[in-house]
Amino acid sequence: MLVGLSAVDALRARLEKMGQSGNPLLRAGYRGIKALGAVRRFVVSPRIRSQVLTRVRYRDQHLQLETYSCDDRYPALFEQCRQHFAGGSAVRILSFGCSTGEEVFTLARYLPGAEVVGVDINPWCLKQCTRMNHSGQLSFFHSLSGEFADAADFDAIFCMAVFQRSEHRTENARPGDTGFTFERFDAEVAMLDRKLKPGGLFFLDECDFSFEQTAAAARYRPAEFDGNRVLRQRPLFDRENRLVANESYCVRCFIKKAE
Repeated sequence: MLVGLSAVDALRARLEKMGQSGNPLLRAGYRGIKALGAVRRFVVSPRIRSQVLTRVRYRDQHLQLETYSCDDRYPALFEQCRQHFAGGSAVRILSFGCSTGEEVFTLARYLPGAEVVGVDINPWCLKQCTRMNHSGQLSFFHSLSGEFADAADFDAIFCMAVFQRSEHRTENARPGDTGFTFERFDAEVAMLDRKLKPGGLFFLDECDFSFEQTAAAARYRPAEFDGNRVLRQRPLFDRENRLVANESYCVRCFIKKAE
């Protein structure tokens, strides 16, 4: 196994050298190999295929296209949500950008009595969610559907690793190039704010912009618990879509002030 891994690493290093070579034929060969690899991944992986087709179909309407998710991905935040609503009844939670449903199913374990709604723009992801769902308390909607447009009165909203574009983590990439600008971020936050009850919890993490700079932020205060403020090593852009930091502290949970 170690030999195999070393061989793969060596091959990857050779390909990278081809891409950086001053020889135009080698660079062209490198681009051709990468293109063939992309085609192969599109053909054999339904997950990769769904990401590409979602980008084509929904163009500027999508947010983060990566569909990676895992069970119990943010345990400290899930536990905080559980403690906050301990003893409460009829708790209603939104998982915005639910991917293939791991976050929804995890929240259902932390809060067994809660109604949890998962929303995503990727139709393939929603099919996986529906296939695995065996609870009447869990439901899944397309983010552009009428059902989600009408959904409201949530006690908590999770929006984890959604307000970002992976392209922004490459050198010289800017929001103006991808179409995911602060203006779009501000509008999406405002939409979710309208769906959250006063006193509700708003969880965000791994965003390309600061929640505190949005118009909705004046209606919120940071929640007080250990682990709410974390250092993230990722690009952060300001209201003018300018890069201001490559690492920064962020608050991950806010409480909506009572009206």
